[in-house]
Amino acid sequence: MQLDVIMWPDQPWPQLRSEWLHAERLGIGRGWLYDHLNLNGRPVWHEAYTVLAAVAAATTRIGVGTMVTAPNFRHPVTSAKAALSLDALAEGRFVLGVGAGGPGGDSDAFGGRPLTRAERTARFAEWTELTHLLLSQESTEYTGRYFNARAVAIGGGEPRRPQLAVAATAARGMQLAARFADLWITQDVGQNPAVYAGTPYREIRRQITELDEICVQHGRDPAGLARLAVLGYGGERPLDSIEAFRDCLGRYAELGVTTLAVLWPRGDQARTRLAVLEEAAGSLSL
Repeated sequence: MQLDVIMWPDQPWPQLRSEWLHAERLGIGRGWLYDHLNLNGRPVWHEAYTVLAAVAAATTRIGVGTMVTAPNFRHPVTSAKAALSLDALAEGRFVLGVGAGGPGGDSDAFGGRPLTRAERTARFAEWTELTHLLLSQESTEYTGRYFNARAVAIGGGEPRRPQLAVAATAARGMQLAARFADLWITQDVGQNPAVYAGTPYREIRRQITELDEICVQHGRDPAGLARLAVLGYGGERPLDSIEAFRDCLGRYAELGVTTLAVLWPRGDQARTRLAVLEEAAGSLSL
């Protein structure tokens, strides 16, 4: 099982650099960065690709990735170009994580009418397909409902770099993961029995069962698609104690999750949770 962390772009660069270097010393597999214009009105929220480029230059081993780039304010052409450049700077350590995006500040930034959930899903399907093509071939022509590309040659080709990760919790997104992704991403969604299966664990178990079936339908071996679960954002609390971490590790490993990602500690309990993260990383590296 690989241990990743969700990092934050909400501090001056010297502090961010120190946190990333500490994560690298711990043996963390990859640090992921939320790709938003802002998050909950924070006074500092740096642009994701700029920060990740700086991290790539400051580190030598830890992987970097977006959690996640979405169509709300990103076009496939410019996103793919940035991803190719960042992966070159990181010497192959970058993963382009993508997701559908939701309503709110990111979605409203450019104006226009709000999209329905069905429209966001359709837009994401088109966005992901075009991004895959841009990364995979030397020149791309594409005409879609939401996005177009005209004889775009930005350095894509085989072997494709960077890897592509698709965040998806429903069938339409899982189909994109089965078709295009190297890694599937989910998270510990809230405990709402009216929507989910009762607990984050049961919901992710349901998602994985559905994902396996969709992979088979698309002629893909389910074992060939790596799975990452972000814990700590919703109902799980893996950094409350080392026992809590080991409990999460065991339960999600049984589901076939290949990577756990936890939130880099912030707030009142940061020191205590960082100590748990340090012990957890040390135990996994033995």
